[in-house]
Amino acid sequence: MTERQPNRRSAMIFSALQPERFDEGVAAGPDILVFDLEDGTVPDRKAEARAAIRAVFERDAPFRKYLRVNHPHTADGLRDLVTLLDWQTPPDGLLLPKIEAAEEIHQVTQTVCATHPDIELMTIIESPRGLERVYEIASAAPEVVMLLLGSDDLSGAIGSERDWDALAYARGRVIAAAGDAGIEAMDGAFYDPEDEEELKAELARVAAMGFTGKASYHAGQIPHIHAAFTPDADAVAEAKRILETAASDSVGNTRLDGKMVNAAIVKRARRLLAIAERRGVA
Repeated sequence: MTERQPNRRSAMIFSALQPERFDEGVAAGPDILVFDLEDGTVPDRKAEARAAIRAVFERDAPFRKYLRVNHPHTADGLRDLVTLLDWQTPPDGLLLPKIEAAEEIHQVTQTVCATHPDIELMTIIESPRGLERVYEIASAAPEVVMLLLGSDDLSGAIGSERDWDALAYARGRVIAAAGDAGIEAMDGAFYDPEDEEELKAELARVAAMGFTGKASYHAGQIPHIHAAFTPDADAVAEAKRILETAASDSVGNTRLDGKMVNAAIVKRARRLLAIAERRGVA
């Protein structure tokens, strides 16, 4: 039996200086728990954070454990990579910030991934150059399983707002590149923990675009994120009916409840059922 691919609907992020929050992460139930050595750790405490966070990755967990390292071309990034070479229990994945070229990913795959071959990579697209080269980045290495849109840094770099219209082009480009490479795409975090209605509205829009996950800093957002990226029972039932209808079609173009069923519709239904099976709701 083929092992089911892990879910990557949510990535909950803590500072690497807060290993004690691991149990909080367990209670929240994200698909990925990220400890952050980059923006989430002040510069003069990064060495302390590297030492403090190592034990977290030796603990059993019901989710995937990621480490957000510093950019591989920086001094702190090089220290992060060298440190990881000596870990007996490495992270399940690395979050790579500010990636702008495939070569930056190759530096990681040729060092850390060569030593720890099961590590997967999620690259953050958060600069104009990274957005321009996102197709190259998405297909840079088989270890790259997901793109993450870094909406804060990107909006800061281009001088835009963070609202929907301002980032529509960036979201669309990230989704298209991920689709072209056959990998997943995660949207940036929604920062207001009190505004559940606006969170759910944004989740509905990014899920409709093709994103498969969303980052978060707040435990209360995780159930909403998982719901947004998990097909509901009605959608699963409709997809099954579409496949049944197509199976009895001898022409290649038929209808179900008055709606067209053709090869493109069948492809979409199969994709939805594959996601539902992965989520455990098929």
